[in-house]
Amino acid sequence: MSNPIRLALIGSGGISSAHAAGILAHSDKVKCVALCDVSEENLEKRSAQLGGGPIAKYHDWRKMLSEMGSDIDAVDICLPHHLHAPAIFDAVAAGKAVLCEKPMCINLDEADRIVAAVERAGVLYMSAHNQLFTPALQEMKRRIDAGAIGKVRWIRSQDCFIAGKGAFEGKWRSNLKSQGGGELIDTGYHPSYRLMYLAGAEVAAVRGNMGRFEHAIQGEDTASVQVRFTNGVMGEIFTSWAMTRPYGTHDLHVVGDLGEIFGTGNRIWQLMRGEKEPAETVLPVVDTFTAQIACFADCVRNGTQPPHGPQEGREVLRIILKAAESADGWQETAPVQLEEPALA
Repeated sequence: MSNPIRLALIGSGGISSAHAAGILAHSDKVKCVALCDVSEENLEKRSAQLGGGPIAKYHDWRKMLSEMGSDIDAVDICLPHHLHAPAIFDAVAAGKAVLCEKPMCINLDEADRIVAAVERAGVLYMSAHNQLFTPALQEMKRRIDAGAIGKVRWIRSQDCFIAGKGAFEGKWRSNLKSQGGGELIDTGYHPSYRLMYLAGAEVAAVRGNMGRFEHAIQGEDTASVQVRFTNGVMGEIFTSWAMTRPYGTHDLHVVGDLGEIFGTGNRIWQLMRGEKEPAETVLPVVDTFTAQIACFADCVRNGTQPPHGPQEGREVLRIILKAAESADGWQETAPVQLEEPALA
């Protein structure tokens, strides 16, 4: 396929703005031909961002898939979590390539059915794990695989920030039925797949600890997860909407038997055993959403496999659900209590 792929954006609010920016940045590879959202305001806002023009607008993705048919090559799903699986099933049944925001879905039954449906249909599915394209992560992975710090023993992956008061209350993220969990299945998805990517092995055991400190949501707003991998690597995930990343730490930190490497964004440091000061490397800045869109378009155009497909999306979800299961009972001591939120 030499022409730009014809993409339909299913879900035109929130995170879709970052996806739209990636579409605009790679107009030689991808063209948005349709938008779908229940909100007319979201449709108009995203259409304007994409430059207006001949972009079809729909309120129902099933109608869009039916009416546009072969005029769509692929879909990009940016919906609330509980709608991911239904949209994936319909897109796959229509023979479309799929890019889906995290999480892939909200339970393992859905995940298994998605994996089976994708394999049966023979379509391309890419998990939208945009932080795989972070420069620090990519360079750390390259050095780890090259043996720069020896045999890896321990990895920490973090993603923390303070979300504004009332950021989620009364919205779909506050309800377990639509969110599928709390912070860990949302922002926490990023440090989870980054950890899995760096460890390079299957997960052997998971244990979680959770808290709700600031936000009146049904799930947690902070999670700490311990992971043991089959290759012996010890892993830690720390993620929060109630606190910033602990001072002096980084998004990623890996310790091997010969040294350690750590970093955030486009900067990394490497410190070998016996050395007193780490060596810093500053890498070119990358917009991870833009890079993700380009990668997806290339995979569709060239028939190549994405960095994370449905199996990886399922495994990240499994880590998160296992952590939540092992942390059962934390709600009894959560500082913030709440009323039953509406499903919105």
